[in-house]
Amino acid sequence: MKMKNKILLSGFLMTLVSLIALLVISSFVIRSFSGKISDAAIPKLDRNVFAVEDIITNIDVNDSNWNEIARDLASDGYHLYVIHEGAVTFSNLDPPSKHFINSIQNVNWMETGRSCYVTGITVVGKETEGYRIIAVNSGAQTNGNGMHENQFEIVLNAFIVIGLISIATILLISQFFTNRLVKRIMRPISALTEGAKRIVQGNLSEPVIYDGKDELAPVCSTFNQMQSHLQKERERNAVYEKARTEMIAGISHDLRTPLTSVKGYIKGLRDGIVNTPEKQDQYLTIAYNKATEMDVLLQKLFYFSKLETGDLPLFLEDEDLGDFVRKFAMQSKDELAQVNAKIIVDSKSNENPVKIDTEQMHRVLVNLTDNALKYAAGDGLALTVSVWNEEGQVHLSFADNGKGVPEEQLANLFMQFWRGDESRSKKDGGGSGLGLNIVKYIVEAHGGSVSARNEKGLTVDLLLPARKEA
Repeated sequence: MKMKNKILLSGFLMTLVSLIALLVISSFVIRSFSGKISDAAIPKLDRNVFAVEDIITNIDVNDSNWNEIARDLASDGYHLYVIHEGAVTFSNLDPPSKHFINSIQNVNWMETGRSCYVTGITVVGKETEGYRIIAVNSGAQTNGNGMHENQFEIVLNAFIVIGLISIATILLISQFFTNRLVKRIMRPISALTEGAKRIVQGNLSEPVIYDGKDELAPVCSTFNQMQSHLQKERERNAVYEKARTEMIAGISHDLRTPLTSVKGYIKGLRDGIVNTPEKQDQYLTIAYNKATEMDVLLQKLFYFSKLETGDLPLFLEDEDLGDFVRKFAMQSKDELAQVNAKIIVDSKSNENPVKIDTEQMHRVLVNLTDNALKYAAGDGLALTVSVWNEEGQVHLSFADNGKGVPEEQLANLFMQFWRGDESRSKKDGGGSGLGLNIVKYIVEAHGGSVSARNEKGLTVDLLLPARKEA
């Protein structure tokens, strides 16, 4: 259930249960007080009413001692009130009962004692010779409004009891439903908090477990996906760091070997060990070649640092890619012939205009050539470079006739530090896993793309945007 629906349902149930509890409490309290209210409401004459009637009936207004009569009535629980021709002759009523006397002014009294029940009070009276004599039950006084005091207190007490119990019950019900709702909401939040703490501590293997179906379920799922991605990135970075360390260690080792040779040959020349011009020329040639090897290795380190910082500037010039490739082939022909290899250029269109950094694009062709020489593993290596212009893009296909690359490894071919065969030789400082990655970096920096496929050997396809003529 969604969190919004949980909150709405919890609020509805809290209100419903509170109202039901209020109804039950009210019914119970009213039922418990109903006996008292009913007893007060039923008209009941006082038990001494007949004795009081006799006293009132036997009063002689011409020879009466009102104080003595009041004492006799008081023994039966009554007060005396006497009016003669509108004036109060005698009264021992409490002040609050005077309003009650006014409410019975219109009662028709007889000359003999007559009893009646008015608003819960027993009254006995008679009217004779201009006198109105009234005896009021003193056991049940009224309030100022004529309402029975006991009945009012009963209703008030019932109301207070209902209110207090209802407030306490509603608070308990509210706490119960609120706690349940808070626990439901906090369960996934607590799981996410614990997951975040685990990530801070470096534990990326334990997922957040939450089987709910509310809005927080996709949050937990996304959190687990993020954690899994971080775990993969950590593993990939570990592999990357290991490969980088190995590459730097390998290049450092490879630098030491030609450097030692250069130092040895120069020392031989300086110490006069070589005493013929032919030997001197041989030593100088070897020293130069070793220095050239060191330059290649240093170039690899240079490109590696540029790739790491993303700072490889491009100085673009207008070129025809077909002409540029033909120049490269002419420069490389003699060097390739020394290793029984050749390069063939096939320009399928007359014009292949591009804007390129000639130095960086030369590095692309050198790296492709070096990669083919090292790993094509075939006698009589033939490199075929095809160039053509099609639909606003200039294509360059660099193919060899070697053994190719396993299909499952084609996707990794341009990854940094990736080497498909760890055991292959590191000829001329090779095997660093940077050559084709540098190719990809430079081509994409030109706004192009690179891919690889197997076709009678390995073929690397480059796409560069065609230069638009003004």
